[in-house]
Amino acid sequence: MSTEPSIVESLYQEDLYRIPPRLLILMPKSWADVAENEITQLSKILAAVKTNLASVQILTRETTTLESLQTFTPDRIISFGVPFEPAIKSYENTEANGVKIIYADALDSLDDARKKNLWLAMRSMFGV
Repeated sequence: MSTEPSIVESLYQEDLYRIPPRLLILMPKSWADVAENEITQLSKILAAVKTNLASVQILTRETTTLESLQTFTPDRIISFGVPFEPAIKSYENTEANGVKIIYADALDSLDDARKKNLWLAMRSMFGV
């Protein structure tokens, strides 16, 4: 089968179907077990950086490693109560293997001081 030059010239050279990496959210309990007030809180946290629940990927884990998450090709990860192996510092925008990571307490454990620390780390992560 030969390809005519006129057809080749009209093909798109851009990555039309390239889906950008998503923000990966880690939680210690399944989505069905997340309380309504926690969903509202997570929605508000995401809205602060101009994103929403529809544009993130949520995974349930008890503990995790960055290597186990590579198949999801994240560029950013926010962990709410799911510790990393090896451990990373809480409420800091940490970078490992080109992935930005924030480790925070579980949503139901966030008080005002922790929310402020989370916001400072997220400002750094998202450049806002």
